[in-house]
Amino acid sequence: MKRIESHKVWAAALAALMLAAPMAANAMMVRLDENTVLDLRAPAGTVLIGNPAIADVSLVTPSRVAILGRGFGETNVVITDRMGRVIFSQEVRVAPPPGARVSIYRGEDVSNYSCSPNCARLVATSDEQPYAPAAGPVSDIPTRPTKVSMGR
Repeated sequence: MKRIESHKVWAAALAALMLAAPMAANAMMVRLDENTVLDLRAPAGTVLIGNPAIADVSLVTPSRVAILGRGFGETNVVITDRMGRVIFSQEVRVAPPPGARVSIYRGEDVSNYSCSPNCARLVATSDEQPYAPAAGPVSDIPTRPTKVSMGR
């Protein structure tokens, strides 16, 4: 009897994975630091964002929203109408912008550069703190580990 029940559990788990896989494949693509405008079929009442560090949603009009890519990764966005009915539910995948991008990490400080074809510093977002070393002789400035990340 236990053997049959364990097969049912595995079958249910496999079915759940098969249903979840197409959702990820149908994810809406948004580029980092770019907006994607979306027209809704009804005025929005509530906007829910799985991870606001990855994507942000702004209401342009009651029936139009802009989804902004804030960080690399995937999250979901759910929008309900004023009666609480779901009018939009979608996985959102934030992709890098076209061209090369370089990020320099100094401890917790991040400097981003766009390198297409020459490197130029990108304007800091609200989450990015500009790196400003302490005033004084170079020997007084504490050293920090630096990591360079290059993305395409």
